[in-house]
Amino acid sequence: MRIVRDVLDKKLIDVDGSEMGRVDGIVLEFPQDRQPRLVRLEMGGEILAERVGHWLIRPVTWLGAHIGPRRKARVSIDWKHVDRMGRDLHLDIRADETEALAWEHWLAENFISRIPGGG
Repeated sequence: MRIVRDVLDKKLIDVDGSEMGRVDGIVLEFPQDRQPRLVRLEMGGEILAERVGHWLIRPVTWLGAHIGPRRKARVSIDWKHVDRMGRDLHLDIRADETEALAWEHWLAENFISRIPGGG
């Protein structure tokens, strides 16, 4: 498997068919005397900022700490939850069982619900 091509930036689809975001990072394990293995997928602005440039990490971290939902900077999903791969990565868990949709829930609660007809 070509991990970067087959996994990185792919959409994550939960068991109900809802989009959870995209894979921003991958975590590999390198056990001694064994093949490397993919351990988990990661999502989050900090991870994406690391890929773009290290100069972007500090502002993105500050924004995440001061604006929006209070959640971990990185959302991790164990590789064991990947049910099947194709154009997207399909998972065997629900998006609401993770913090992947924290921003969506925060925006809905703090902004969308206050718009007439938005609640």
